[in-house]
Amino acid sequence: MKKLMIAMMLAFMPVCIHTAQAQLFSKKNFKGKMEASAYMQGAVPEVNGKVEFNENFSAPGKTKDQIFQKVLSWANLRFMPETERGVWNDDNYYKNNEFSKVVSADKSTGVIVCQADENIVFTNKTLAKDYTRVNYTLTVRVKDNGGEVTMNSIIYTYNLTENLERIAAEDWITDKEAISKKGGLLKGAARFRIKTVDLKNELVKEITDAAQQ
Repeated sequence: MKKLMIAMMLAFMPVCIHTAQAQLFSKKNFKGKMEASAYMQGAVPEVNGKVEFNENFSAPGKTKDQIFQKVLSWANLRFMPETERGVWNDDNYYKNNEFSKVVSADKSTGVIVCQADENIVFTNKTLAKDYTRVNYTLTVRVKDNGGEVTMNSIIYTYNLTENLERIAAEDWITDKEAISKKGGLLKGAARFRIKTVDLKNELVKEITDAAQQ
């Protein structure tokens, strides 16, 4: 019922939402079916019924301690509260809100846990600003020559009409909730799913780059 109500509200939102949708599927971002397939069936994995991304990263020749220090330095900057990167019309723009932080960092186990509280942008045009606040947990487990990244506990806070709504990823971006019977992305959930997958990919890339320095 909750998902149905959200979908109905999104269907009647102003034209800026449709602009966002058009932008996400523009020629700039999609040159063919191969690119589009990155967001389709299986793009959002689940573990025990919860959305959870798990990816390995490599840093050949680097020790566990070296990687830990590099990734921790990256995390302290990436999740610093009340900061932002770029400007609004940047495709990779994001803004950290007050609750972003590194929760814990244990050098002995090589585990770094971060709590994200940030804004991600759907439409980056001056007169059509559309974004969601997103909270998630990012856990990095490092070892010699690399490690593993886990992103889970994802919750969106979005202004549907006049009220903010908290939407769990499990209710919105999974294959069951976001993909139609014909195999396409459902309009209401598409931009959330696309931006979340893009965010995960960017985080893994930044962690890999930091670890390999």
